[in-house]
Amino acid sequence: MPTQAHPAPAAQQIHAEAGDFRVQAPIEVLALLRLLQAQATRISLTAPNGASLSCSLQDLDPERASLSFDAGPATEQIQALLSADEITAVAYLDQIRLQFELEDPVLINGLLRCTSPAVIYRFQRRQSFRVQSNLRTPQVRLLHPVQSELSLSLRILDLSLGGLALLLPAEVAPFPPGCALESAQVMLGREVRFRTGLRLQNSRPVGDKGNLQLGWTFTQLNAEATLYLQRYIDQTQILDRMLRNRPPG
Repeated sequence: MPTQAHPAPAAQQIHAEAGDFRVQAPIEVLALLRLLQAQATRISLTAPNGASLSCSLQDLDPERASLSFDAGPATEQIQALLSADEITAVAYLDQIRLQFELEDPVLINGLLRCTSPAVIYRFQRRQSFRVQSNLRTPQVRLLHPVQSELSLSLRILDLSLGGLALLLPAEVAPFPPGCALESAQVMLGREVRFRTGLRLQNSRPVGDKGNLQLGWTFTQLNAEATLYLQRYIDQTQILDRMLRNRPPG
């Protein structure tokens, strides 16, 4: 389970990055919302105060320009979400990331209702994001599946919403093909970490020192952990673009 994470980027930060990805023609906005509803796509609602909710779009009323999400009972988490100054919705359609702000949200009979967005931001989603090695490289802590007394901290090479790749040093015994780990701790930062199950999909040599790259898929990844993972990837990609676009000197 995640402990703490930095708040989601303020809407204006995302908007500055998204100037060329704005969908605002009413017919196009409606079409995207209908797709989310028809496919029962999971939608992550987040607020700067750290509140979050995973839900789906239950009702779409074009005449009244309103939306309804299946929020469920009025829990403390939902109350914290409603008390925030802004609520951001994020969903994925295939490789497309959609994002919009909730306007005038209110909880009625287990449904979170709001005004239909005038603007939806559309991003091309990358399958994975390569994490560059640095002094605080993200790692995963786990137990060796054969040598259960051996605790390992392995560096993350690649990271996506579906899984990750880890560097296994040559001096560590290889993992059995297809093995599964019930619990591993993913550490993306000093205050951003969560637990998940992992299943080994592939293993291949990397470099010329006998090291292996292990490709894992996430299992038992809950909605809250998925939300933090999305946020981390999004923020890291934005930072990467800023660094690449920085003028030399």
